[in-house]
Amino acid sequence: MCYDLYFSFVTQVARQEIEAWFRKRRNYEINDSAVYRNGDTGVYFVFAFERDESQPDVLKRIAFNLNYFRPHVFGLEAEPEVRAFVERFRPQIEDPQMNGMGTGPYSTEGFLAGWNRGNAFGYESILPRQKAQAACVSLPEAKLEAIWRWNHALTDVQSELGESVFVPRIMMFKVDGALRSVAVWSDGIPTLLPEVDTVLVYRDELAPRPLFRQKVKDHCLIGHEHLDGTLAALSDEGYALKVRIPTYVQAPKSVRSFVGGLRRTTARLEGVAMDGVLSEELVERYRG
Repeated sequence: MCYDLYFSFVTQVARQEIEAWFRKRRNYEINDSAVYRNGDTGVYFVFAFERDESQPDVLKRIAFNLNYFRPHVFGLEAEPEVRAFVERFRPQIEDPQMNGMGTGPYSTEGFLAGWNRGNAFGYESILPRQKAQAACVSLPEAKLEAIWRWNHALTDVQSELGESVFVPRIMMFKVDGALRSVAVWSDGIPTLLPEVDTVLVYRDELAPRPLFRQKVKDHCLIGHEHLDGTLAALSDEGYALKVRIPTYVQAPKSVRSFVGGLRRTTARLEGVAMDGVLSEELVERYRG
């Protein structure tokens, strides 16, 4: 069950030209299709190539596929990629979705409207049939979108700040069964720390050394409120989320003491893939 668009060309376009265009863009793997996978956001979709059997080097048609029953942000990330493709190659469009764009023209509004309707239908079709409702995890769409915007900008923000500051990806974990957004802070290093539910503090150099035993790497879980007074306060600096901006290059004694004095967590951690964190609004609407 997925959102489908089909693109054909008024004039012949060489397969090599299209493949070269996709290779210049981020996050694509090219084989018999252009598969998009963003490791930072968890978003994926595909442009599948349909060749002309009489002319193997010419593409007859391209089919775009985006799975339903996904967080709504999948559509937000896919749309600019589809729009860029349409603007570059000017294909004829076929949108088979009910009340979709039909034979065009392509529009951002039309894409998102069709995707959101179809995705909601996916929730409506799948949720009532799920036996284990407890396995379904969700977040409010506004929170999902803020996390997605942070992760989507990650590469550019890290490049802008350089190597002296670490910019963590926001991940999702079940902490003793409860879904939490998590960012990593390692050994007190300068980190642009976003406002998340839980900060995962990795300790290597700053791990405590038990008496007469070797130091062992470990990790701790803390809420942002415990960082007040040790790190700069959370502030709105124009990022997708509030952040704590590092004020040091090397961790000062106060930070090292704070990290070294934390209690190792015994909580059970279970990673959750971003594509499985659903829209809370749609889950509540269509839960059986």
